[in-house]
Amino acid sequence: MKSLDLHGYTIEDAEVAIDQFLHEFSQSGARRAKIITGKGSGKIQSATIQYLKRAGYHWQHEKLSNGKLNTGVIILLGD
Repeated sequence: MKSLDLHGYTIEDAEVAIDQFLHEFSQSGARRAKIITGKGSGKIQSATIQYLKRAGYHWQHEKLSNGKLNTGVIILLGD
C-alpha cells in the first residue's frame, strides 16, 4: 500500500505533499493508500482531514489488529 509520512512537515508543506499524493493515488487506480499524520499536536492531522473532506475523498482511521483505531494513520479508500 502506497503511503505518505507527514512527520516533520509544516501545514503548508503537508498540503502540497497531500495534493501531489492524492493526484498520484487517483491516477494509480489503487483501492487504498495510507497517510501517516502522527498524533502530536493534532494540527497536521486536522489539516489533512479537512483537506480530504474538501476534496471529497473517503477515508477512515487505521484499525489495529487488536480492534482499536490508530488515529495517527488515515487510510484512503478508493472508489
